[in-house]
Amino acid sequence: MAYGFSAINDSGQIIISNETDNMHYIGKATYSSNDGGDYSDFPGYSGSYDTLDGRVIFNYTITSTATPLVFIKPNDYNRWHALIRQYNSGNTWYFEVMLNGTSTSNYPDLYCFVNAEDAGTSSENYGLIVYKDNGDRTFDSRLSPLAVTGGGNCIPPSDPTDTSGLPTTTSGHPWNYATLDHDFRSTTRYNSYSITGTHTDLMFAAPSLAQATYKRQMEGYKRSCGDYGCCCQDHYSTAAWWVMYRNAFRIRNGYFDAGWGTYAAGYAFSSQSESGGWFGGGGGSYSSGTMPYTAKTINYFSNVFILADATGFDT
Repeated sequence: MAYGFSAINDSGQIIISNETDNMHYIGKATYSSNDGGDYSDFPGYSGSYDTLDGRVIFNYTITSTATPLVFIKPNDYNRWHALIRQYNSGNTWYFEVMLNGTSTSNYPDLYCFVNAEDAGTSSENYGLIVYKDNGDRTFDSRLSPLAVTGGGNCIPPSDPTDTSGLPTTTSGHPWNYATLDHDFRSTTRYNSYSITGTHTDLMFAAPSLAQATYKRQMEGYKRSCGDYGCCCQDHYSTAAWWVMYRNAFRIRNGYFDAGWGTYAAGYAFSSQSESGGWFGGGGGSYSSGTMPYTAKTINYFSNVFILADATGFDT
């Protein structure tokens, strides 16, 4: 390169360049509402392994002419966080952030960043501005540029459930049997990555789309016959529990964790018997919710996570 500007750190990484855009702070997204919390258990089911992790979805907005890069700054470091949706209408951007549990308190702060050209201008007379060949700014020290303090690649475990092994479909159970034997929580299902710095000062960006849906299904059967084996009647039942998960993240002292959070869940039960027979008969059914897709993990690959110190953007 015959001309230009580059700032390189001790590790040989480019910090500022006239060819690469730096991100600049435009403000915190405004918190607007939450969905009240849900899925602390399976709807319509009461029995063993009924407890789930629960979740609350918090809603935010910010005005920007460009697509913001969003950093999550937790206010409760025991909870898992995930940016699960980001969309815009005109210059208004909407964000949905999922936290585990059902408490609507201690929702996180969202810090938003865009490139220098879309971050606006400043009346300050002193600072460092770096331009591209076309005259657009890549860096403007007057506009609170983002300083990355750490990061790496992360991925959650392939199995999101606390019981070892993925849930399956089995047959041969008694008719109308509906006792769950699988723990669908995700409290132990995460991978940890070492980080440095005071974790309560850190915010993170982790744009993962990893999702998983798994089901435990039990097929029941019974045959009822009259005297001497005549007038037989077959009975069938199906009990099914399913949970949909989203990749979620947690910052703790010395570690960044990639795990899972419950997004939705359902329980379905059906029971049928053949008409007629010695006992006569009809049947009944109950269902709650429909699985969003067949049991599998999708968008499952290593994703980048970025860490930054949030304290400098609160002044």
